[in-house]
Amino acid sequence: MANRVKTSKKQESTTGRFFKYIVWAVGAFAALFIVLSAGAWIYISINYPPAKLKAIATDKLSETLKRKVTIGDIHFNVFSGFAVTDLHIGNRAGWTDQDFVVAKDISISYHLLPLLWGKISLGEIKLIGPQILVERRALNEFNFSDMAASTAAAAMAPEEPSSFSLISSAEAATAPPAGVAAAAINRTTALLSIDGFNISHGKLVYLDETTKTVQRSDLTDLNFKISNISVVGSKSSFTLTTPFDYNKTRYDLAMSGSYRYFLYGQSIKEFSLNGTLNGLGFGFSGDALNMMDNFSPNMDGNASLEMLKISGLVPGSLEAMPKGLTLSGPAKVTFHLSGSLKSGLELKGTADGTDLAIQYQDMFVKTPKAACKVEFDTVRSATAYDVKSFHVTYQDWAVDGSFLYKNGISYSGEIHTKDLPLAGLSNDIPRLKNDKMDGTVAMNLTYSQFLNKPGTLKVTGPIVLKGINFSLPNESYLKNLNAQIDVNYPAFKTQNATFGCFDGTGVVSLAITASKSLAYAFSVDLKGVNAGKAIDGSVDAYVVKDPQNYKDKMDGVMNFTFKGTGHGIGGAEMLSALNGSGTYSIAGAAVKGYPAITYINGFFKDKGSSIVVDNIAGNLDTKNTVLTFTSKADGKMGEIRANGALSMATWVCAPDIKIQSDIRQEFLDLNAVKAVLPDNIKDKFDPKLLVDSNGNVDLDFHITGDPSKPDLKWLDISRLGNVFLNNYVNQASSNGQNILQGLFGH
Repeated sequence: MANRVKTSKKQESTTGRFFKYIVWAVGAFAALFIVLSAGAWIYISINYPPAKLKAIATDKLSETLKRKVTIGDIHFNVFSGFAVTDLHIGNRAGWTDQDFVVAKDISISYHLLPLLWGKISLGEIKLIGPQILVERRALNEFNFSDMAASTAAAAMAPEEPSSFSLISSAEAATAPPAGVAAAAINRTTALLSIDGFNISHGKLVYLDETTKTVQRSDLTDLNFKISNISVVGSKSSFTLTTPFDYNKTRYDLAMSGSYRYFLYGQSIKEFSLNGTLNGLGFGFSGDALNMMDNFSPNMDGNASLEMLKISGLVPGSLEAMPKGLTLSGPAKVTFHLSGSLKSGLELKGTADGTDLAIQYQDMFVKTPKAACKVEFDTVRSATAYDVKSFHVTYQDWAVDGSFLYKNGISYSGEIHTKDLPLAGLSNDIPRLKNDKMDGTVAMNLTYSQFLNKPGTLKVTGPIVLKGINFSLPNESYLKNLNAQIDVNYPAFKTQNATFGCFDGTGVVSLAITASKSLAYAFSVDLKGVNAGKAIDGSVDAYVVKDPQNYKDKMDGVMNFTFKGTGHGIGGAEMLSALNGSGTYSIAGAAVKGYPAITYINGFFKDKGSSIVVDNIAGNLDTKNTVLTFTSKADGKMGEIRANGALSMATWVCAPDIKIQSDIRQEFLDLNAVKAVLPDNIKDKFDPKLLVDSNGNVDLDFHITGDPSKPDLKWLDISRLGNVFLNNYVNQASSNGQNILQGLFGH
């Protein structure tokens, strides 16, 4: 029992001494902390009162940053660190007359104990609500570029002992030889550490002056935090969130990542970045050398097209080339980034444009959800964007080529394809969405243009069309078109292209000049064409106002030749601008559906809205929206001749249409004819007095105004009455009668 008591007392004594040592150690540490804090406060207060500390900081920052730096106040607190107010850092000389950085409140905390071994260990540097201006005038020329270079050079220079070290270091005070720069940098930078840097609710204005029109981006609520700042390879991490406006579009950016930075060698290792831009993810990973003077990355990544434009790897101004081109929707890009700022950053990869919509004016649209992939190899330098090669696959299409864009100056390139199928193309052209196309087209073109100078555009090479078929909703319009279009922009020419159309065949030659309004000259020769299908098809293609009023008006087999000129790409514009002349003939013709025909047929035994003849032949001319024509129709009823003009804009007579008909007596409705004769003739009416020597009756019409609104005045009653009177006189003379007394009653 006594032994146990002695043992217990011994244990208690040992435990007591252990706790006592701890208390002593803690007390000593606390005392040392108090003494050290007091020493730091006394040292800084005596040697660096606020006014002197402010002057030293202002001079040192101005010298290091090569900027005019002013500070409102600077205060030191042994527990909380430094507090700086009203910091102003001027902009680069010759750049925008506005401060580079304005910060009302800056706090810098520090760790006291590392001062024991001559190391400055800062806690967090915090800027609340700073305003920052970033300007860019070349690919790697910013308003802070010279500042970054100078501070990097200063960091790599031999370092003086820190004025804040309470314990001098002979090693730190000794300048390292030039041959051991790396060791010196690692040694001297090891004397400084920073836990983190934090920008809270900052505002940043970014001016991209590399384009003709300065592009401005406003980051209105910038929150940026970086932890464990190191220049000797320790792992740092960061986060950034901000909304911003760029190119009149609102964006929300969030990203986070980590890296290892080595000041000596200016390199980044194990860089990893992930984020979102308007909900679309992106990421970068890899390494980079020469961070200060010639950024040379070796990274893989994925991003949206918008993110690449904002990053500057793809020029944002490309979207407006050519004028009228618009892109909308996301495009995901997977890439490898290499090269360097001096030789050009090379971006090589694949873009998935399935969800991207592409529209050029109102002529072409790539709708969303249509599969589209672009493989590319590009180089972005300070003066140019060089797409060394691209390969596009879209639906069943494949296009190869190159593209060189000189910033704000010009662009040029090549396009090469094999036979591209046209099936499905009409789905992407709004005006043709209900039509069908097939066949193939192949192109081998070169192109170039000085920007903002339309007359300098050059495109040369052949476009080959094979087996082109084009069908309208209700009929086939074009079959088996084969042609080669020779391009020497602004001229496009094809000679004697052959095709089938409306049960017949055709040959066409076409010359197009692409100016402000597309102009063209053409000749066409059609043989054995179904007249009804041809007219209905043309109405479907060109007539945009009440097309149903002009369809189903003609039957027969037509031959047609025409030469003309015109301009425009819309149906109404093309029709009104058409000028030319030609000839036509229609065998087995039936003209129907016009109110004028119904009116004329009122004088024939065959009533209704159609006139059937063996053939019609004539000429036609178009000029200044007026269609002038002549025609001659022969058939069992006799002969009908017509000439006149119509306005293609209003479809009223311009000024009139004259119809002369020699109708066989047996086809006439004599009662209808008698009803329109003057009253003093009706009681003397004898059908034989209307018949000429060929057994025909002359019925002539003169149509004015709106031909869809028949009028009794159309019938030339005067001529009909004269024929009757002449024949009556001749008959009466041969009978020896007093024709005047018999006819007029005196």
